[in-house]
Amino acid sequence: MKTAVLTKNGANVIETVELAVDMASRIVGLLGRSSLGKQRAMYLSPCASIHTFGMKFPIDVFFLGRDMEVKKIVRHVMPWRVVCGGAGAWSVIEVESGWLPPEALVSGDRVVLQEKSLE
Repeated sequence: MKTAVLTKNGANVIETVELAVDMASRIVGLLGRSSLGKQRAMYLSPCASIHTFGMKFPIDVFFLGRDMEVKKIVRHVMPWRVVCGGAGAWSVIEVESGWLPPEALVSGDRVVLQEKSLE
């Protein structure tokens, strides 16, 4: 799976973001994992809503618009839940709940995903 770095205002926010941008990778998402870990995230696009059916850990969810602006934040989404991004949601970033400080990403922030090269 391809990965990227998530930045805000030129500063790294999340070091490793897995890119789930095709149907197969979006369907699997984080299912079957017992953890995602710190400094890691998953980016799903297009994606205006998520579910945590079958997940084993809570996640923090950041819905983004097409312009990569943070539209909605939902923290500590437990397994077996559904969350909709609302108007303008185009993609989502999921992180394991609790490690990303609240001030790291707030509504209205604009972020950039820079794909990592294979080394």
